[in-house]
Amino acid sequence: MLSLGRKPVIVMLLSMCVWVSAYMAPHQEHLVAADSGQLADPEPLFTKDTMPAVSPTLHCVMYFSVLYFSLYTILTIIRTVNQFSGSMLLGVQKIVETGCTTVTYAPMLCVLFLGTRMRAIQLTQGETEKYGLPQWWVQYAMYSTLFAVCTQVILVMIIGLLTGDNNATVDADGNVDTSSTGQGGIMAGVLTVIRYILMLMLYGGFTTVIVGVFLMDGPKEIWGDDAPPVSPAVWNTILLTTLFFTVYLGVAVTKSLQELLGSSSFLAKLQGSFTFAKYTVNMAPMLCILFIGARMRALQIDPKHGNPQWWAQWCFYACSTSVLVQVLLVVVFPFCIKCTPKIGACEGDIIFETENMVISGCLTVVRYLALLALYGGFTAVMVSVFIIEHPTDVSLTPPISPAMSCVMNLTVQYFTVYLGLFICITIKQFSPPDCELLSVLVAIFQAGVQTVMFAPMLSMLFIGCRMRALQLSKASDGTIPPSAGPPLYAQHGMFLATWSVLVQVIMALVVSLVTCGGKPEMDDDGCVKRPGGSNMIVGIVLDVIRYLSLIAMYGGVVAVMVAVFMMTPEVLPPYANRGGLVPGVDVPTPPSPPTPSY
Repeated sequence: MLSLGRKPVIVMLLSMCVWVSAYMAPHQEHLVAADSGQLADPEPLFTKDTMPAVSPTLHCVMYFSVLYFSLYTILTIIRTVNQFSGSMLLGVQKIVETGCTTVTYAPMLCVLFLGTRMRAIQLTQGETEKYGLPQWWVQYAMYSTLFAVCTQVILVMIIGLLTGDNNATVDADGNVDTSSTGQGGIMAGVLTVIRYILMLMLYGGFTTVIVGVFLMDGPKEIWGDDAPPVSPAVWNTILLTTLFFTVYLGVAVTKSLQELLGSSSFLAKLQGSFTFAKYTVNMAPMLCILFIGARMRALQIDPKHGNPQWWAQWCFYACSTSVLVQVLLVVVFPFCIKCTPKIGACEGDIIFETENMVISGCLTVVRYLALLALYGGFTAVMVSVFIIEHPTDVSLTPPISPAMSCVMNLTVQYFTVYLGLFICITIKQFSPPDCELLSVLVAIFQAGVQTVMFAPMLSMLFIGCRMRALQLSKASDGTIPPSAGPPLYAQHGMFLATWSVLVQVIMALVVSLVTCGGKPEMDDDGCVKRPGGSNMIVGIVLDVIRYLSLIAMYGGVVAVMVAVFMMTPEVLPPYANRGGLVPGVDVPTPPSPPTPSY
């Protein structure tokens, strides 16, 4: 990582010019002060020899992250080689692209595991090993899902290399596709058996984890007979996770029934309904990480009884209900009335076409109410994170940690892009069809959607790293210092990864301005492509920014992953504040709404 030199700094400076320096200065100073350890000088409870091992939950989250980002890193390298070599490795690229499809479930599983561990931490007040939470069988269930996903990746690679069939090794949902192995034979039979065993491990594993969340018992010496119920944040995470996997299971089951029983109009229509429903649940991982982030912020303020504001918790339910209503509309209504669901102009937006104008109007109203609940709900939750205060003494409200600042920055990027797209599409539907400005704005926000594709997995990686740091940072008096957090180099890695995504979001806007209102185009990695007809200088600048952004993101990810397994209490704030990612370079903190000063 030392080879990065000062290149990522150039990337960050390009973005910093967009933000008002007067705004950045006090906010950055506030966060640095929070991690400098100047306010307290506690003694750590653990040492390198006595600290607890990395929990099974974080093991699974980290291994999913390694798998996820390794595949995309390899894919980026291969695409770059093909770009400069005339597609010399095109076959390998197709195999790796197919492998990336198999990690579809990783973000949703990770956020479920993080919510489960957060529940265990609250019930045990951080003593998860002492009280054995999450339960041992829940931990094995987590490993079973990890094994299922990893095995599918390996199978996809092996099948692609052995058969040379690079385009049909998994289905659209990431499951091993046995329909491409020929008409029968031992190979097809073995792959079919393996496919269903892996599906059983995956779906059985996540179901077991959900059951374990509700069966966790709070230690009586801590809670007596008054242990807190499952929090709204975890409740809604479980609801969205269940909905997510139910939809994907519906697609897999209907596909299998068609393979075994033959195709029919009913099965084809049912599979189409579940396929459309996938678009309504693809936003679920980022919604869940927003809920978990809001809950973690509340627990940072009040470790025992912390909860987001009551209205923020109602917004959790509004978002989840919105997704549920849209799924039910897509799956149920085509069988109740004569209507055809079609993909709207953005992810999560489904349009219903029917000849009955009354029914069409009712469906349109329900659709917009659901979308307003979704977009209004997550906007309110984001605001709640930044304005929440200590329940008894406002002056005791700690600043937002650097890890949570990065998570909220990514969350704001992710949902702001979707919110902007939704607003532009809504206005466009009621505007003259020849309004070119709205068409350009829609294209800009659609390009922005592609740039934030890594935000969910990055957020989960950062939260997992912070959980590990807080576990090791416990002081000798049993408390966790307010300035506790990951090592400085891990925080710099978070900043770099967050900046890289932010740069690409800004570039999606800048390119359209440079090209006088042209529509930006994105490559397969979510980076801005050189506009058609532009001069060579513009293309070179865009390529430089593209590769520096990718280096910053993947380098930051590696730094955070290494920190999870290598950190010890002695190198964590507030006990130490040294060892940045790039020697001599202080990576600026990504911008986010300022924390109130008290």
